[in-house]
Amino acid sequence: MPKASVKRLIECKKKDLINLVLDIEKYPDFVPFCFDAKIYENKNEGDLTKIIADLTIGKGPFKDTYKSDVVFNKKQDTIFVKNIDGPLNHLSNNWTFSDKKKRNY
Repeated sequence: MPKASVKRLIECKKKDLINLVLDIEKYPDFVPFCFDAKIYENKNEGDLTKIIADLTIGKGPFKDTYKSDVVFNKKQDTIFVKNIDGPLNHLSNNWTFSDKKKRNY
């Protein structure tokens, strides 16, 4: 199965970035080609926030909806997203947040 990995240093507070990623219903305001976002479940279970959500992505007449299982681990500052329905059989991503600045010299 193909894999891709992207690392970026984003100059903002970790908490603000986590809140931005978890504010799924606002994705159509800033994510290119995102037409709609809907949250079905949003539960807090101890250190975990569990979200089930749909994103409708597309361009022109081509649109598909992806249902995802999103788990935010407050203790580890990670967000794991797994596709549970939609046009792709396998789609997952893992977000890791830190306050550390890394510089390459």
